[in-house]
Amino acid sequence: MNKTLIAGLIITGITLFIIAFGPHLPLVHESSEPVLPYRDSDGKLMPPPYPPSEDFLIGSNRKGQDLFTILMIGARETFLIIATIVFLRIALALMLGVSAFYSRSADYAMRTWNALFSFLPTIFIVLIILAIPFIMFAEHRSFWVVIVLAVIESGRVAAVFNTSMHDLKKRTFMEAAIVNGGTPWSMFRRYYWPALRGDVLTATSAEISRTMFLIAQLGVIGVFITQEFMSQLDRSYLAIDRSNSWPTLFETLRHDVYSAQWIPLAALGAISFTMIGFYLLAEGLRERKNIQMRKLQE
Repeated sequence: MNKTLIAGLIITGITLFIIAFGPHLPLVHESSEPVLPYRDSDGKLMPPPYPPSEDFLIGSNRKGQDLFTILMIGARETFLIIATIVFLRIALALMLGVSAFYSRSADYAMRTWNALFSFLPTIFIVLIILAIPFIMFAEHRSFWVVIVLAVIESGRVAAVFNTSMHDLKKRTFMEAAIVNGGTPWSMFRRYYWPALRGDVLTATSAEISRTMFLIAQLGVIGVFITQEFMSQLDRSYLAIDRSNSWPTLFETLRHDVYSAQWIPLAALGAISFTMIGFYLLAEGLRERKNIQMRKLQE
């Protein structure tokens, strides 16, 4: 029994349920509008953030917004961002990885790409690129941030697909198919692509977990995908983010860890739960593929 795969399917199933039906679940407010003012059970007027109570299941943020509502409503927005990044990354990596299998120039491009963006931790490279004024102050900044996050990791994922194709090429039945006159297109259609479909599914699950971790890291240091910069009279810029995506809950992290720990803990819990689910799903799919490959060798 593939327990890892089962656990991953259960956790990701819960996550997908929240994405689809979160805004309609019990205890979720109709909107994420701030609740001001608020009185506790003793009638005392309280300023936000509000601690967990009957009215606020897991507390509120510093704007007076219910955290449980933000998590349920923000799940869809969070995963729309992640899904876009991962879709672009996988599509680009698949094209590059397959091209590198058949072309030496494409193989060189893939290796160069992978080496170029692997000499530093991904978050450092992302921060350097996002600091470029053209991107930081672009009218459609969110679009460029998504592109950057997708492109940077494409070389690494392409290398995974490319390696999988080379491993498959070494199989005995592949050598027999080549001897029998298999053309590159027929070989790809009959053998390589069916194997790659499983690799794509596994890589997608792994990249969702990895991307979630990356945008959480960016959120901790105050960098958000949907962030906008507004010029002020003193020629400085004010960063504004009006989204309900989960990483935005880290916006006031330095203050929250001392006085409102429930805010970062809520975000951390949701992000960790999701990351673990997709990680287990990816590992379970890899385990299933290894079992299938061993059966083919027997």
